[in-house]
Amino acid sequence: MVRVQLHGCFAIRVDGRSVEQALPGRRGRLLVAYLAAHLRAGADRARLIDLLWHPGVPGPGAAPGFAALLSKTRAALAPVEVRGRQHLQLVLPPDAVVDAAVAAAALHAAEAAMGRGDWRRAWTEALSTLFVTQREFLADLDHPWIDERRRAVGLDHDRGLACYAEACLHLGPTELPSAERSARRLIASQPLSETGYCLLMRALAARGDRGAALAVFDDLRTVLRAELGAAPGPAAAAVHAGLL
Repeated sequence: MVRVQLHGCFAIRVDGRSVEQALPGRRGRLLVAYLAAHLRAGADRARLIDLLWHPGVPGPGAAPGFAALLSKTRAALAPVEVRGRQHLQLVLPPDAVVDAAVAAAALHAAEAAMGRGDWRRAWTEALSTLFVTQREFLADLDHPWIDERRRAVGLDHDRGLACYAEACLHLGPTELPSAERSARRLIASQPLSETGYCLLMRALAARGDRGAALAVFDDLRTVLRAELGAAPGPAAAAVHAGLL
């Protein structure tokens, strides 16, 4: 069994043993982490050399240095394979678990369930997404491509929050506190997006606190006017009209 953790500190377990410390230093961990994050696409050898030698410029010794690094990495990962010569790909067994892939699949399933009105399934899958994406992507490593992925993960986390809050609103009174908490987190993450405000207004109204819900609309109107010189859009206005 192979398990790869990309959220939180990088870790890879092969048949119950941790192998990340056996990889050849920071470059070895970055190499495996990059290939695990791009399982289907893989990467060209030249691209990987540029990535691993960043912020420096690869010199004449980079190619033989990469060859030695790759050889040590393959030995540490066995029986997991890094296949290819000019184009490299991490090949995992069919039952392998990569937390980032699990989160992506769960988010897709949550949004699909929400579209069908299957709120229990949407709730479960959104929660699975949030469990993974709440942890920082490759928290113990640093590189420009990791920064880009962290921003993308942040957006996925917000999508998961919105889906989870929506499901909570449909599942009844016991889930309303969770809907409210998720909506507030969404507002904190995206203060100029109406989605979190709409969810929060609906959650507060469902709890019977219409005054607090109307106050949220006022907050939205104030923020949009101050930051964008704009008024709330049709979705927020419709929720507000329903409150009135």
